[in-house]
Amino acid sequence: MLSQALSPGLIAIIGSGELSDSVAETHRLLMARLSELPRPVFIDTPAGFETNVSQIAHKAELYFRRNFNLDLALAHYPTPSVPPAALASAVAAIQRANYLFAGPGSPTYAVRVWRESQVWRAVLDRWRTGAALVMASAAAVTMGRYTLPVYEIYKAGFDLDWSEGLNVLDWLGPVAVVPHWNNGSGEQHDTRFCFMGAARFAQLEALLPPQTLILGVDEYTALVLDPQRREGQVLGAGEVTLRQGGQQVVFGKGACFQLDDALRQGHQETLAVPAVEETPVAADASDEAEAVADILAVREAVREAVARGDFQAAVHGLVTLSLMAGAGLEQGRPDRGEQAVQCLQVVLPLLETISPPLDSVDRLETERRVLVDLLVQARTELRRARQFALADGLRDQLGALGYSLEDAPGGTTWRRQNGQVARRI
Repeated sequence: MLSQALSPGLIAIIGSGELSDSVAETHRLLMARLSELPRPVFIDTPAGFETNVSQIAHKAELYFRRNFNLDLALAHYPTPSVPPAALASAVAAIQRANYLFAGPGSPTYAVRVWRESQVWRAVLDRWRTGAALVMASAAAVTMGRYTLPVYEIYKAGFDLDWSEGLNVLDWLGPVAVVPHWNNGSGEQHDTRFCFMGAARFAQLEALLPPQTLILGVDEYTALVLDPQRREGQVLGAGEVTLRQGGQQVVFGKGACFQLDDALRQGHQETLAVPAVEETPVAADASDEAEAVADILAVREAVREAVARGDFQAAVHGLVTLSLMAGAGLEQGRPDRGEQAVQCLQVVLPLLETISPPLDSVDRLETERRVLVDLLVQARTELRRARQFALADGLRDQLGALGYSLEDAPGGTTWRRQNGQVARRI
């Protein structure tokens, strides 16, 4: 239980997408609730075993600079065997910060390295004195008494079981945090409930003591916990599910609720467990059309904006399509990503047919740069997804509008063909 003498900060559990543009508003809202100017730090331990851990940290640094104009400090603690100077540097970075952020990697690795470490003690000390603790994806799984061994079960075939967690949420009783609650990346199998699927997760749930509270957080969604007021709030794109002893309650975007009373609002429900491995059913044409109806609606809105000469509305629609393309690829929905990119290719040339009003040229010039940045990021995600034809088509459309792209190991540089602007993404 929390001591009454302490004033702990907020805890944000992010289901996924912690470094996506669609979650930037969630970070912004969380930092706005700090009592001081935000001083964020990224703790890279959950991915410390991965060979690209430095690239993950660099991506986080660029993300905070691009979206919030903030310098993100790094607490580099990949293994317990770091030199004493590196350990001291990581602890000092945490002690100076008031926005403590960790994310991708392995939950069980993070627990093993953090537990009993000076780094984790520094994290807890700062949180207990008011810093926000923002834990996403793998880092989020460590927060309860019980930690899901995702890699071991999903990738290595270990027996179903729970590991011991860091138990930061002990003031709620025994807790298991399950991000990626609504994951749909498995084209041929069920990957909901943090890649476990319904059948396996039902067995895992049965292994927990009945009083255990399961916090299920959808992707691109945050559950914000206020320990002092014992309140919860849902931010982002999806829902948060609370389960305990067969009771379940679901809270949608924007919902605020008292944690002690939340489950009283629930109802009896059991997870749908398929008797056999599910076989994917081909969607008919109407299903496919419904899945991308919102994207097509934005495309038509851009066309209408161009027809009436509304440059700002057209740019807004193009930005929206760019975000939809990136989100579709991040969420494992290549159908949505591909459709959004195709719509971009159709409507991008239309932008040349209208001109911005003279009294807003400077503001719209800024918006234009943001739009091109987003398009370049969408193209990068397409290349990572090996959608090379779509990526090349997007590059060609930008070229037709007067923007040239140059790929390099450090990122993609774009410039206007008159050389006026050069930016690296």
